[in-house]
Amino acid sequence: MRMALKPLLKSKVDELFARWLSDPETQLHLKENLRQLCHGESITVQYLTSPKSSSKQSPRLRPSSPPCSPSSTKLSNPRSPRRTLSNKNKSNNGSPRINLPNSSKDSKKEISLQDHTDSIPSNENAAQSDKNSNNNVISYLTGSSTTNVQQSSQPSGGKETEKGKRRETKGQLVCNNVNSVKVPQFYYPYGKPVINLNKEEPLQKALQEISQLEDGKAYKQHMKDITKACNLPLYWKALLFSASNGEKQGYITKESFTAMWKRVFLPCHDEAARFVKLAAKPSCNYLEEDDFFLIIQDIVDSHPGLTFLQEAPEFHSRYINTVIARIFYSVNRSWSGKITISELRKSSFLQTLTVLEQEDDINQITDFFSYEHFYVIYCKFWELDKDHDLFISKEDLARHNDHAISSKVIDRIFSGSVIKGSSLKEGRMSYPEFVWFLMSEEDKKHPTSVEYWFRCMDLDGDGVISMYEMEYFYDEQMQKMESLGIEKLPFEDCLCQMLDLVRPKVSGKITLADLKNCKMANIFFDTFFNLDKFLDHEQRDPFANARDFDSDVSEPTDWEKYAAEEYEILVAEEGSNDQEEIHYEDDFEPDDEDLIQQELNRVQQSNSSPQFLGGESKDDLYDFSTNNLGY
Repeated sequence: MRMALKPLLKSKVDELFARWLSDPETQLHLKENLRQLCHGESITVQYLTSPKSSSKQSPRLRPSSPPCSPSSTKLSNPRSPRRTLSNKNKSNNGSPRINLPNSSKDSKKEISLQDHTDSIPSNENAAQSDKNSNNNVISYLTGSSTTNVQQSSQPSGGKETEKGKRRETKGQLVCNNVNSVKVPQFYYPYGKPVINLNKEEPLQKALQEISQLEDGKAYKQHMKDITKACNLPLYWKALLFSASNGEKQGYITKESFTAMWKRVFLPCHDEAARFVKLAAKPSCNYLEEDDFFLIIQDIVDSHPGLTFLQEAPEFHSRYINTVIARIFYSVNRSWSGKITISELRKSSFLQTLTVLEQEDDINQITDFFSYEHFYVIYCKFWELDKDHDLFISKEDLARHNDHAISSKVIDRIFSGSVIKGSSLKEGRMSYPEFVWFLMSEEDKKHPTSVEYWFRCMDLDGDGVISMYEMEYFYDEQMQKMESLGIEKLPFEDCLCQMLDLVRPKVSGKITLADLKNCKMANIFFDTFFNLDKFLDHEQRDPFANARDFDSDVSEPTDWEKYAAEEYEILVAEEGSNDQEEIHYEDDFEPDDEDLIQQELNRVQQSNSSPQFLGGESKDDLYDFSTNNLGY
C-alpha cells in the first residue's frame, strides 16, 4: 500500500524546529523568559551565537540553526537576509511596519528594510527598537499576536498621524477612533416600559381610599375598593393585602402600601411581572404551587358562583388543588414545576382571572375554575380510591374506564418517567397527578397531553418513537383484540397507517414535533394503548376528526366535551340515588311522629290495667308509705 509523500520542506522545518527546541541553551533561555513574565519583570533579550562563528545573528537563530550569510544588497523578500531583532520591524525612517499576509501582490511590493550592515541607530531609535524587540519576544513566548499597524510617513518635522493606529493594552488590541454602534435594548424581563405612563396616579387614589378609613387602617373587607382604585383586577386583592404585610398585622396602612407599590409596580411594567412579584416568595422570579393558595382561597371565599362551598369547607382544599394542577398543566410548558414570567405572559391565566370578575357563573369559566370540571375529576378519583387516602395504586388506575388503558402504559406512568414526583416512585399516584392523567387521557390534542403520552412511548428517552417502541405497545392491543374475538390488524398494516397519518420528517422515526404538526395525535396514541377509543376511531367517519383550525368560532375541546357529558351522567346518578334513599326511608324507617304515636298508645294501654276483684282500689300502687302493697 503506497503512502502519501510528505513535502520535503515541511519535514525539514519540523526537523529544524525539533533540533532547536531540544538544545539545552535554548531551553534555558526560554525558562528564564517565562520566569520573567510570571514575575512581571522586563524581558532581557540575549543574542545567541553559533559555536563556530562569533558574528551577530538573528534571535530566531539558535546554535543548531545554520548561519546566514550577510548581504550588502537590499532584497525584496522581508524575511531574507535575517536581521537583528532591533532592525527587523524598522523602516528607513524609523517607523514600525507590519508583516502583511503572503500574497502575490504583497510579495512584489518594495519594502524598505535596513540592511544588516547599516550603521548603529541613535539612542532614541535604539530604545524604541528594544521596546519592539521585547514585545516580539513576549508575543512569541505567550502565543499572542501583537500587530503594529503600518503608519504613513510624514514630511520632515511633522508628527505621525494617530488615525487608524492600533496599540496593545493589557494583551488586547484597542482600536482608536472607532465609532461604537449602540444597540437598543430588546430584552425586557419585567415588561417593556410604557412611555408617559403615570404610575403615581393609581397609588394616590389607593392612598386616598385608605386615608378615609378609621385610623387609616385597611382590613381584608376594604381591599375590594382599594384594588379597583388602583385599576387592577379584583382578585388581585388578596395578593396586594399579603404583599403589604397585611397577613401579619391583620391590616395595612398607607406606609406599607406605598412601600409595596414602589417595590413591585415601579420596576415591573406588565401584568405578568407584577403578578409574579406579588405572589412569589422573596428573591424568587417564578411561581410554585403553594404560591397560588392565597388567591384561589380568596376566590372560593368571595366569588358569587362558589357561595355553596361555604357550607362544605372540607372541599375547599380539594377544589384549590384541582385548580392549581390545571394551572400548571396549561401554563408550565417547561414541566419544571416553576412558572416563570415568560410562561405566565404567554398563557391565558391572567385574562381568565380578569374574566372571572365579570362572570358570576363559575362553570362558564372552563379554563381553570369550573366547578363542574372539578366535580367530574374528583368523582372519578373517588371511584378508584377505595381506601380514600387520596392516593391510588397501579391496580386502582387499571380499573379506570373499565380497564381500557394498556398495562404497559400504566407501568410507564408509575415508573416516574413522565411526571417528577416521589409518590409515583413509591407505587402511588396523588390527586394532582391524577388530574394530569385524566386531562391527558381525555384530550390528546392538548400540547401537554401530546408531551405526556410521548414520554410514555419513548422508552429509551432518545426523543424519537421508533418502530420497535410502537410494536412493543401494539402487541398488547392485539392480545386484547384476540381475546375479545375481534379481527386484529397486523402490526405491519398498522405501522403503515400511522406513518401515513403522522408523516414524519425522518422515515420510521416519529418525533414530538411530528405529532404536534399532524394535528391527529389522539388517533396515534389511542391506537397503541386505548383499545376502546381505537375501535371507536376505526368505526367513525375519518373526516369527523378534522377540525377547522382557521375558524374564528371557538369549538369546545375534547376535555370540555368529556367533562360536560360526565357531569350530566353523574348528576343523573346522584338524583336516582337520592330517590332510592327516600323510598327506602318511607318503607322501612318510621318518622318521628309515628314513633311518638306508638309511645302514646303504649302508655294508654298500660294505664288501662285490669280491676281488682274487691272493687275499685283507691290505693296508689307506687305509694310505699303504707305497709299495704295491694297483694
